[in-house]
Amino acid sequence: MIVDVVLLRRLLPLLVVLLVASCSEPWQATDGLAPLAAPSVAASSPVVPRSAGPTAPEAIEPASACAVIGVLITADRGDAAMGYREMPLTIRNCGTEPYEMKGRPDIVVLDGDGRPLKVAVVASRHYTAAPRKVVLKPGTSARSVLSWRNTVTNTSGGVDTGVSLAVAVSTGGTRQLVTLQAPLDLGNTGRLEASAWF
Repeated sequence: MIVDVVLLRRLLPLLVVLLVASCSEPWQATDGLAPLAAPSVAASSPVVPRSAGPTAPEAIEPASACAVIGVLITADRGDAAMGYREMPLTIRNCGTEPYEMKGRPDIVVLDGDGRPLKVAVVASRHYTAAPRKVVLKPGTSARSVLSWRNTVTNTSGGVDTGVSLAVAVSTGGTRQLVTLQAPLDLGNTGRLEASAWF
């Protein structure tokens, strides 16, 4: 029994060295068989899908608008007074044929990352003329006025700030990306008004 304990004490350091060496060096197969792959931490970890979030609507760049749509939509800087804001959109016929339209622009408000904001675009309460047919001759233009209030009623929540717009001349049309000269500081009203083209 005493011999076994003494022998065990002498062999213990050798066993520790062998064990450390086997952990620090990759095992090499000597019989022609491939070694078993060590389990991958990434493979065994659960994959948590990222939230996709809302995606931006398809919209062409302004440089392509004349060739694709025949008109170019731009935004002016606008005016602000006592929390009430207005910003004109201008549509210009940059084609060679008359361009006919009716109604009001179909607008999606985009944030700084190009994602759509939850903003309802409704008929203007300030510019109440009914939609009418407008025919733009080459080189002529028309307008629609956007209006909103910079009202914050929920101080614990976020505010909506539009940096660009995806605008179609009317519902169902091809959208054009419109960069804004000044942001749409909508507060948390979730509302933007648009007049008919005139």
